[in-house]
Amino acid sequence: MNTSPSSREQDRVIALAALLQVVTLVQQIAETGQVDQAAFETLLTSLTVTDATSTEAVYGDLSQLKMGFKQLNQQLSKSKDKKAVVLLRYVINLLHLERKLAKRGDMFDLISREIDQIPQQIEYFGSINSPQVIARFADIYHRTISELLPRVQVHGEPTYLQQADNINRIRALLLAGIRAAILWQQKGGRRWQFIFQSSKMLTISTTLFNKI
Repeated sequence: MNTSPSSREQDRVIALAALLQVVTLVQQIAETGQVDQAAFETLLTSLTVTDATSTEAVYGDLSQLKMGFKQLNQQLSKSKDKKAVVLLRYVINLLHLERKLAKRGDMFDLISREIDQIPQQIEYFGSINSPQVIARFADIYHRTISELLPRVQVHGEPTYLQQADNINRIRALLLAGIRAAILWQQKGGRRWQFIFQSSKMLTISTTLFNKI
């Protein structure tokens, strides 16, 4: 009997790794005011990739999601620490918001139209990491996803969470989180799989992580 994972199962795990990378960076900004630039840029870029040939291609390659895979492996293992529980709460929140968005075709279309204009901004400002482009992503999130309930409540150091640049980076990341949640859903992802298929997902995630 062939027990090797299907491509859809692997795609689901890749999408989850991206989602974990999103929430890890959100918490990093909230607690330190800093962000891993390479990991951050990977997630921003994923928002502009609309014609990728695979889920992996949305993120460049698996090595771009190393942080996410590392955190996903911890989530799926039995030994969760307090930080992992906080991150899981963010993940569940984003998966829930994606389901809400799926019922709002008007909002989804608006997001798509807005993101289609981003490449022009990147060209104008010279980088996807420019404050102006990040602010644009943040504005898209603020005018759309943040209207849905329950809103994502980010906890951290008030000093960092009150800074405009950090607010923008967090909102841009959350938009990338919705993108990852959509990919997860498109490949058959369901929340109950966290409970009933966690060991299988951990095996797939570990195998993919070891390829990096």
